[in-house]
Order: sequence, then structure tokens, then C-alpha cells
Amino acid sequence: MYSIFLVDDEELELEMMRDIIRWEEMGIYVAGVGINGKDAQEKIQAIQPDIVLTDVQMPFMDGLKLAKWVREQYDWMQIVFLTGHDEFSYVKSALHVGAVGYLLKPLDLEEISGVIAQVKQKCEEVRLKYKSVQMTKAKLLKELLHEKSLVRQEQLTVELGKLERGRGASAASYTLALCSVDRCASGSINRGETDVRGEAGSLETAISRLPEVLEDYFHAIRKDAMVATLQEGELAIFIAAEPERGSQPAMTREQWGTLQQTVRGLLRLSVTLAISNEAAELAGIAQLYERVCSLRDERFFLGPGQILFVGDVKPGYRYGELPPFSEQAWMEVLQQQRSEEAEAILRDYLMNVRQLRIDKSLVYEWAIDLLDRLEEQIHTPSLNCQAEPVKRAALYQSVYDCQTLQEIEAAIWRAAAHYLELLMERSTDKNAKLVHQVCQIIDNTYHEPITIQSLSSQVYLSPNYLRSIFRDKTGMTIHDYLTRIRLEKAKEMLADPSLKVQDIAQKIGYESTSYFISLFVKNQGVTPNEYRKNL
Repeated sequence: MYSIFLVDDEELELEMMRDIIRWEEMGIYVAGVGINGKDAQEKIQAIQPDIVLTDVQMPFMDGLKLAKWVREQYDWMQIVFLTGHDEFSYVKSALHVGAVGYLLKPLDLEEISGVIAQVKQKCEEVRLKYKSVQMTKAKLLKELLHEKSLVRQEQLTVELGKLERGRGASAASYTLALCSVDRCASGSINRGETDVRGEAGSLETAISRLPEVLEDYFHAIRKDAMVATLQEGELAIFIAAEPERGSQPAMTREQWGTLQQTVRGLLRLSVTLAISNEAAELAGIAQLYERVCSLRDERFFLGPGQILFVGDVKPGYRYGELPPFSEQAWMEVLQQQRSEEAEAILRDYLMNVRQLRIDKSLVYEWAIDLLDRLEEQIHTPSLNCQAEPVKRAALYQSVYDCQTLQEIEAAIWRAAAHYLELLMERSTDKNAKLVHQVCQIIDNTYHEPITIQSLSSQVYLSPNYLRSIFRDKTGMTIHDYLTRIRLEKAKEMLADPSLKVQDIAQKIGYESTSYFISLFVKNQGVTPNEYRKNL
């Protein structure tokens, strides 16, 4: 659909045009309205509609002056005049300012439909031509980002200058943004999902459609934006700076946020946006690109899905070496199958790395070395791992594919979890695993009604067989184990004086307070209140 902006100083006429005319049936939507030329200028500048339908006679700034201004600023916008019969000769001369047509008051719906059809055809012609020019400019700007030869830089600047509208041979200044796909986060979004068109698309398919989605988005809000693919999953967005906007940003944070949401909604892609609202002339655009790339690299520390502006992240000292990591102690914790402690050690270490802003190349090398040694442990003869060892080259590739510290942590912990799994398989038999699973169920659900039937159904065993192997492996009955866990939890809660005994009884799964007290006395030799007094 094409957008139209309506301008008329008569409020009733304006409301009638906006609300009564069936614009949508003609493939048009009303993007905004203005009450005179002066009022319309600022709004047109912000909205950048495809079509401006303006009255001729208006206070402050009439339609002719507005049309002249539009042609000077946005020569791709289509102008239609709205006038009375007595002003017709006046409008004929006004068509020289570039209007596509005119409508006579009072408005006739058939006449509107005919004029709009002509205007839409003109819009399409202009759009195709404009898109071709924008694509050429984007290609030249992309080349300029990396060009080292001063001679070639000058040639590119001249070619860009020729393509600039209304600027003679001089080229514009540009702001620059990078849109970078968060591959790991996007993979989790795409898995098992379909896009809005019902197409079961892979991550690669979604990435291939990203330029089209960006171009459509910017066509609606910033037609002067140009999109260039730098590499798969990373695009540059160039927006010509407007001197009259002064220090105002080319786009607001909300507009960038809407772009991010649009990409996520249509393609199931997570993207990080690194944005410089500071404009650079063509001679300095390569340096601007370096600054924006450095900003995008903050994703490594901050995680995926960021919207980052130059100035948001303050440059700080980056340590040139990694803090010490007690690898031997960490391996010992893993060998003792203390998984939670091992995971905490890794998490705390990488949190320290994040705070120190360690250069990511050092982190990559450290991660590769650690994964390499984990592989050696996994493939020791005692663990009997049947899988082929992962070669260092493959480890190198898998680590360098990580875009964030979070992904590196996840990759290391996957390998560590595999190692723990093999250790557990070696040290326990099948029945021990089942008993361990039952104990975990009881530990997590002790406050709920638990029966031998409910437990046996969860581990796919008969109640009698579960009773037998549980007593064999633990030396106690399931009921005794449940009672012990509940009473241990009760003792912890008794340390809180705000909890009443009956509340504690219910919290650990006993509806009868008296039954709870009798169990407590039987096991501890004192009542709950006496136990609390001795704490």
C-alpha cells in the first residue's frame, strides 16, 4: 500500500477526506493530516508519505508553496491539488511545480478513484527507479567502507555525488547502523516454528530474507535509508544526514526497537543493532564503520538482542591477560560429580572475564584449550566413550562460532555435562540411577502427597520392585526416606520464628499437625517448640 498525507485548512473537509473516503479499497492508507502548508511541512518531513493531497488556498503557507518545497526536498513524492472550480486556472499554472493531477471540490468518489489510480502508477514507476538508485548508492557505500586506495575513494565519492538529488556534484553525509543476526539465539527461536506465512524455514532461509524485510520496513518510515549486505547475517544501514535536523537522531530508539520486533515477528530472527546517529562525510565513513563494528562487538559481553548506540557503552580499560582459572581444581570437582559446584565455578569465572572486558581472542583460545583437555578426559579408557574424539580444528570452529560469552559458557558446560554423564555411568548401575531419580523426585516434591504408586509410575517400575531396590541401595524404606527429608526441612523452617508449627506441618506435606508433632518427637526426642527454643 502507498501512504497519503492530507492538507486542508477546513476542518470538516479534512475529516471527511480522512474518514469517509475508502482509501484502503484503493490501496492507500492515510499517514497523517495537516491544517496548512506550514503545519504540513514538519509532519511530511517526519512521515515521508508517497502522496501529498493538498488544498491550494490556505493561510500561513498555501498549497503551491508547499508543493514547491516538497519537490525541492523529496522529488519522489507525488502531489495532487485539491481546488474549487473558480480556482481552476490558478491550478493549471500550479501543475508546473510537478503535481500529478488535481481534484475539484466537491469531491466525486469516481473522480478520486481515477486520479489515485494514475498517481499509484506514477508512484510505482518512481519507486522502482528510486530503488535502483538506492541499490547503486548502497553498493558504492559498501565498497567505500573497506577501500584503502585514495584514488578509488575519490572515484567512489564522485559517483555517489552524481547520484545525490539536489546536491550537484557533492555527496551527502551518512549515519551508519549494523544489523547483525544473533545466530545462537535465532536458532532457538526458529527451531520447530514457522514464520507468519506458514513456511517452515531454516535459519539460512530466514537470513536470506532479512534484506527484503529491512528494505520494506525502511520504505515505510525512512525512504532514504539504504541496506547493503556485508556478509551473511550482517547488513549495513546507511541513512543520509539531514542538516535541518541538527543534532536530532536519524531514527529514534523506539523506531529501531520496532525494526527489531518486526524482524523477530516475520523471520523468527534475533538481531543486534549497533547504531551511530553521528553523521560522517564520505571521507570519514570507513572510520565510522570501525567505531560501529567495535560497538557491535559489545554483544560478546552483553549478550544477544541488543540495541546499542555509540555513546551508550563507555570505553574502558581492557585487560591484556586472563585472570587465573584453577583448571585442576575444577576438573577434580567434576570427577567428584559435584555438578552444581562445577557449574558455579565456571559461571563465576566468566562473570569475572565479562567485568574485566578481557579481549575476546584470549577468551576463545582459553575455551579451546579447556575443551581440548575435557575431550582428553572424556576419551580416557576407563570411561569407555564410544564416540570419536572431537579434533582441535573442530573445537576451534565451534568456539569461534560463538558470538557471546553466554554461548562459550554453554559450549563448555555441554562438554562438562557429557563428562559427568560418563562418570555417573561408570560409578553407578542402572538400579542405582533409578533410586537416585526417586530420591530427586522426593527431594523436589516432599511437600506434595507422595505414594509408592505415584513414584513407581514415574520411573516405570512396579511398586514392589521399587520398594525392593530402594531398600537395597539406601538401607531404608521409601517412607523412612520421605520422613527424613520432611523433618530436615521442618528443622530448617523452625529457625524462622514467624512460622507457626501448624504452618510448617502443612508446608512439608502433613495435613495433621498432631501427627507431625508425634513424628518429630519420635525422631528428635523433643517437640518442635522445644527444638526451636534450643536453636
